[in-house]
Amino acid sequence: MRGRILSASIAAGLLSTAVFAQQNETIVVPTTSYGVSQPLYQLALEQTAANAALTSEGPYVASEMIQKHGPLVTDFESSAPTSVTALPSFVQQQNSATRAFGAVANTTFEGPGTGLPGFVLTGAPPDTTLAVGPNHIVAWVNSQYAIFAKNGTVLLGPVNGNTLFTGVGGICETTNRGDPILQYDKLADRWILSQFAFGVAAGSPTGPYAQCVAISTTNNPTGTYFRYVISFSTTTPSGLNDYGKLGIWPDGYYTTYNMFGGTPAGSNTGVALCVSDRVKMLVGDITATTLCAPIGFYGGGASFLPGDLDGTTLPTTTAQGNIMMRYSGTQNLRIIKLKPDFATSTVTLNDGLGGPAGSVISLPVPGTVISCNGTGGTCIPQPGTTNQLDTLGSRLMYRLAYRNRGGVDSLVVTHSVDPDGASGVNSAVRWYEVRSPFSATPNLFQNATYRPDASDRWMGSIAMDKMGNMLMGYSVANAVAGLKPSLRVAGRYRTDLRNQMQAESTIVTGTGSQTGTLTRWGDYSTMQVDPVDDCTFWYIGEYLAADGTFNWRTRIASYKFNGCN
Repeated sequence: MRGRILSASIAAGLLSTAVFAQQNETIVVPTTSYGVSQPLYQLALEQTAANAALTSEGPYVASEMIQKHGPLVTDFESSAPTSVTALPSFVQQQNSATRAFGAVANTTFEGPGTGLPGFVLTGAPPDTTLAVGPNHIVAWVNSQYAIFAKNGTVLLGPVNGNTLFTGVGGICETTNRGDPILQYDKLADRWILSQFAFGVAAGSPTGPYAQCVAISTTNNPTGTYFRYVISFSTTTPSGLNDYGKLGIWPDGYYTTYNMFGGTPAGSNTGVALCVSDRVKMLVGDITATTLCAPIGFYGGGASFLPGDLDGTTLPTTTAQGNIMMRYSGTQNLRIIKLKPDFATSTVTLNDGLGGPAGSVISLPVPGTVISCNGTGGTCIPQPGTTNQLDTLGSRLMYRLAYRNRGGVDSLVVTHSVDPDGASGVNSAVRWYEVRSPFSATPNLFQNATYRPDASDRWMGSIAMDKMGNMLMGYSVANAVAGLKPSLRVAGRYRTDLRNQMQAESTIVTGTGSQTGTLTRWGDYSTMQVDPVDDCTFWYIGEYLAADGTFNWRTRIASYKFNGCN
């Protein structure tokens, strides 16, 4: 949420401050069920003027929060975790494309933003995310979502993010803070919609802190939902559960948060690596729990991503739980495993191979310098303005997509790097395919920095289809060439040369630069794979149609590689 513009009202939170229960180094987070909602289509019709006002009041900059996603969540090396080092792997920079773009563009349409009729823009960045089901696309940004047919027809919305929590009471109902994340659970044929909630005083987030979670009772995203409120403590080292990311795994819904201690939220106290009882939550069981490892810095820092299952083939093993990964400024991918035991309300967090608590596997990625000449911050020039855009280059970008193809298990993920230091290009998209992530020596099977020309590329997201083809989407800009922030994709067939992406294709050419002093851009974009054919990629990202501030749009597009059936 860092730097997002929020409502100026201070909502009266009705949730009491939670105190974490600790069992055997496990944090048992209070998780309260609030039963089944009315159908979302009905709640949307009944959305009250008071609720709407929460997303239309006037913007103010939560200046204290501007730093909390960036400088305060930095890489450092801690001596506490036991580190298991894997073998080094080859790394390269791709400066040209040797093959034409192979995927076929299908559908493209406006997502939530100023280009979608009825959308109320409340702040920036948009936090662009979507999920894909059998018949629907649900796209959610700060602070509204919309439900589309796959041809782009709007079926419902835009709807305020907190609408699903009508009747729950407390901050999940009365505030609409954003940082949305949503998923379609392909194994269960259900939707999961989630955002965080907190109070505000003098421009700073204050307790109570919560994650608001809604799980559909059917595969119809406009229908009814089970509602849960996961309550975080205001006591350090707990605090504000910021920048939450969600991964679907057979034994749980895994979430990662960057935590900011105390109330008002202070400095970064580490990462919360958590898992909620998927089996119980899917049926509305009021005894469902959420378990977290102790909040701290693992593998050298925070900003982890949870593994997220693509396809319906289960992981090659579930004995280690789910994979959590982060990028370390020492040019390593840090891998740690979170394994829950809901019967005993405990989790195990280690390398998955019997190592001590907090142990990680360290996978070297030589030759990597994060964007903006190693700062990972704000450095993307735009035409017609001196205002630059943020890259979030110090962290891996959503999603950490996992796929099991016939016993070959792969993770694919991206982040932003600087390919030439202090020279002309400030940011390029770095992508990885890690195979055998459950072994003691994961294999960095593919990795490269994609910079086919002198433009800046950042804010990427990548996925793999059932054939092993990949597609990644990202933002691109070039102030010298007059290219305003735009959206493009690049991809590869499974049979292409290793470490190579094809030529890129343009989703939409932006006709606006972000002006003023607003540097926040995207915060994340999202690439998903359609569950119907397990071949069609869907991507959402941010762009502008005209120069300005707080006038962003989003675009949704789909692609499919020939031969994937």
